[in-house]
Amino acid sequence: MKNSLSTEDYEQLKKFFVCYVDLFVPPTHRSDEPEHQPLVFLGNLEKTSLSNAKKGLQMAVNDVVEMSSDWTPKQLAEADAKFAEVGSLTLSEVRRRYSKKYLQILKRGTIRSEAEYYLVKGIVDGGGIEPGATEATQLQAMMSDFETRFVAAQKQKPASK
Repeated sequence: MKNSLSTEDYEQLKKFFVCYVDLFVPPTHRSDEPEHQPLVFLGNLEKTSLSNAKKGLQMAVNDVVEMSSDWTPKQLAEADAKFAEVGSLTLSEVRRRYSKKYLQILKRGTIRSEAEYYLVKGIVDGGGIEPGATEATQLQAMMSDFETRFVAAQKQKPASK
């Protein structure tokens, strides 16, 4: 995740995180204490240290990205629709902007595993990237390369009996 969030990025991520908690965290896993509600907690932290509030939110959003990393493309699309419906950043967009793993893959220029493939595919399919943009073209090439290598590797595996 980025080292320092702008105020605009912070506000967008705060809205995303609050929406995530409201939409995907079961009530039984949430505190009943008002001061532990995300908006109240972050608001109180902002009063003492905006820098610490930003760091805490970044860690929480990284946790969301990690916890949702095994979601199917269908689950991701459904989640993205819910986030978009309430005017929040989508999970695909948050993954694209802030996922450490995604940024590592992008910098490396190659996809090494199925897990990485599905992370990239979810971001591409989620609409978080403008079609035809340099990043989109790079990701499509990386996905095609992985698909070719993956199929070749599958053909070389002995058939199970």
